[in-house]
Amino acid sequence: MGQKQRVEWIDIAKGLGIILVSFGHLSNGDGQAVWLPVLGGLIAAIYLFHMPLFYFLGGLTFSRRGGFKAFLARKAKTLLIPYYIFSLYFIAKPLAVILIPSLSSTFHSSHDYGNAGRQLFKVLIMGDGLWFLMAFFVGEIVMYGLTSLFETTFSRGGGIALWRSADCVRLC
Repeated sequence: MGQKQRVEWIDIAKGLGIILVSFGHLSNGDGQAVWLPVLGGLIAAIYLFHMPLFYFLGGLTFSRRGGFKAFLARKAKTLLIPYYIFSLYFIAKPLAVILIPSLSSTFHSSHDYGNAGRQLFKVLIMGDGLWFLMAFFVGEIVMYGLTSLFETTFSRGGGIALWRSADCVRLC
């Protein structure tokens, strides 16, 4: 089976989406544009579509090739491994508090590190931190199951993209 060629406009759209996600993070967790307050409205507008854009593009490029075992290995490599590597950033402080409890009082943060075990659970199991990668992994597994059940025209191409975009709106 030959290698499929990449679709240039999809790659450009993904790149634009990454730029918009980065730009959107100029706001804090409360949605306030603390770095550039004048851009608050623009950042709010970006938040309306930047994550559904990724789900839409993921639906357009969804493929079950290679059977479930190969699919699962491919998704773990491209989504779970980066998730857990980048999650090291989110678990560094809670892990330090578990190992050296006296550090809890030295951290100046709005996070409560008094329950570090719960925070580790939230990041490592529940998908906090870089939640998008974990959510996308779960979405891919669900879509594999659904497209295996429903081998119809709808389960190919744009139908999946629209379906996944609707799922992201509910999840985001």
